[in-house]
Parts: sequence; structure tokens; C-alpha cells
Amino acid sequence: MLDLKERENIMNIGYISPTNPFVDKKRWSGTNYSTREALELAGHTVEWIKYDNTNLFLKIYNRIIYKLIYGNGTPTYSRLSSWLKVKTIHENLEKYDVIFIPGQIDLVAGLKTKTPIIYYGDGTVPLMVDYYWFNFTKRAINEAKELELKAARNASINIYASNWARNSGIKEYKIHSSKAKVIPFGANLSYADTDNISNIDKNDKINIIFSGVDWKRKGGELAVNACEKLVEDGYDVRLTIVGIKDLDYRVKGLDFIDYLGFLDKEDETQYLKYLDAWRKADILLLPTRAECAGIVFNEASAFGVPSLSVDTGGVADYVKNNINGYRMPLSANGEDFALKIEEWIKEDKLSTLSKGAKKIYKSRNNWRTWGISFNKLLEDSNIFKK
Repeated sequence: MLDLKERENIMNIGYISPTNPFVDKKRWSGTNYSTREALELAGHTVEWIKYDNTNLFLKIYNRIIYKLIYGNGTPTYSRLSSWLKVKTIHENLEKYDVIFIPGQIDLVAGLKTKTPIIYYGDGTVPLMVDYYWFNFTKRAINEAKELELKAARNASINIYASNWARNSGIKEYKIHSSKAKVIPFGANLSYADTDNISNIDKNDKINIIFSGVDWKRKGGELAVNACEKLVEDGYDVRLTIVGIKDLDYRVKGLDFIDYLGFLDKEDETQYLKYLDAWRKADILLLPTRAECAGIVFNEASAFGVPSLSVDTGGVADYVKNNINGYRMPLSANGEDFALKIEEWIKEDKLSTLSKGAKKIYKSRNNWRTWGISFNKLLEDSNIFKK
């Protein structure tokens, strides 16, 4: 537990989430569980404030009414959804020092309380349009923006997982810079440091890992194309694919593929298998097409695995060029990724990048450091001053 300067900096925090953040390790890729744990490690008392997002009327609204009003969009980003969910919160919010809300704009927008609200998110509506969200109606987008503007104004502090998201919040909603902060995600796994340092040459087997659940968005075909080029150039390559539930039979049949499927971190056997894949990896190859803030980059860094990805979204806060990896342009093809890997091997850069990855993880992109940054944010903030 951290030694805070003053007792009043230790807060009683109400944590709003539809599922129990003390138990559920899956929601928001494990971020709810990890932020709750980080808040406690930072010295605070955390209480779960639950709400009902499964009631019958909300289901009818989400499936039918929303579409009749707005067309194609996301029901969560609407004022009626906000109202319906907030009505199911029965806790006395005034008993808390802070209300912490991760990734639930509708709750932030709808709460009426004198207790300061701290929001934690990884994107904004304008960033999501035509990036993660496609073919949304103009009416649905405008409604989502209205809700997010209301949330931005209702939150005492808006914390973002990347500068990409923070800059958008400031630009789009005129959030004052003092109320818009960046605290990067950590790695959603138990502390898994390793003494291994990636250091291979042309004659060694190259163990490349691809980890993600969305094959197309994460650039799976580009990763395969890059490995095919490496094989063509005489390298002994093994591409381990983790997270994809249904992989195309053509890819499964390639000689250099090791397909592990989707591994559930809450299942001990599968979790250990996942950790073992990272221990064997030399490089994370993730040519993602869209990424708000990939937690997987922190998992790679925890194991000293350099990341080769793309300069898109919030990746720049997680992959630092020539420090723990490299961000290729979005236009890069499989051959471009292969040539970068060959450069790392020929110029003996992997060991340096591996050490850089471990340093970034230990000093910045982990949940314990997240808690320290959160405390610093509270100390510097004026939200508790009368």
C-alpha cells in the first residue's frame, strides 16, 4: 500500500459498474477489475455501486425503441439509456469522497450528485465514428455526441488512456486541460516479469506472437503475410496466434502457424498456457487497423517482448519508436513489416528493444504505477477544495 502524504488523500471511492469489479475479470478486457485493484493498492477504500442494465424495459429500448428513433447506432450512447440505468442506482452517492466510472459515458452523463465524478475512458464519439463505428445514422451520432458532452461537463475529471483520446476530448468538448488527464492502461495479468531478453540472429528460430480477438481489425492477414515473407527470405519463423476463436482453415494449415485459439484468463490451465506463449515470444506483431489503447502492448512489455504495430489511435502511448518497438504507417503491407523485423535482427536491435520494453512496463505502463498517477492527480486537483 502506498504511503500518502496526508490522511485526507485516502478516499472512500464508489465504483460504478454493472458487474462486480472485485470478481469479474472480463469486463472491458479486465480493466474494471484491474482499476479497482489499483485503487485499493493506492490506499483507497473501494465500494461497488451496482446498477441494473438487464431490466426488461431497457432491453426493449435497446432492441426496438432506439432503432425506431435513431436507426443504426449504439443504444448505450443515448440519454434515455442513461436515465433508465441511473434510476436503478439506489446507493447514497453523497457518502463517497469520489465516484469512479470506467468506460460508461451514459452513467457519467446521468448522475446527479455533489460528489466529484472521475471518468476513465479510452476514446471519444468523434474518434469512434468511421474508426470503430460504421454506418451509424447522423441522428445516432449527434445523440451520442450530446450525451458525451453532458458527461464531459458532469465529470470533475476526465481521465483518458491515451493522449489521442485526451486531445479529442479537449478539442471536441472544450474540456479544460486541467480536467483532462492521461493515465495509460496497465497489463491485465498477474505480475509476470521474466528475465528473458529477446536476442536472436538469422540462424535462430523467430517466435512471433499475434494476440487479439478480432482477426480483421487487428491485421491478422498482414501478420501472416509478413511471416510468409520472412520464410521466403530464409528465416525460421513460428507465428503463434492467440485470441481468435475461429481461424480460417487456410491459415491453420500453414507450416509456420501455431494456433492456440481463444484462451480464458479466468481458467488457470488456459491462463498458464497464455503466459507460456509470452515467455516463448521474441516479437509481438500486431498490424492493427484501429486501436484505442491496446493493453496487449503492455502484456508484451511485461515479458520484455518488443512490439511491432501501426501508428494509429492511441498506440503511441504504448509503443515507443526504437524504445520498446516500432509503429509502422497505416499504409504498410506485410513485406514492410517483414523488412522491419529483418532490420531488427540484422542490426542486433532486439535485445535493446526488449530491455526498453521491460523498462517502460516497470516505470509507467503497469497498474501499480496507474495507482500512483491517480493519487498524484488527486493531490494536484482542486475538486475537493471548498
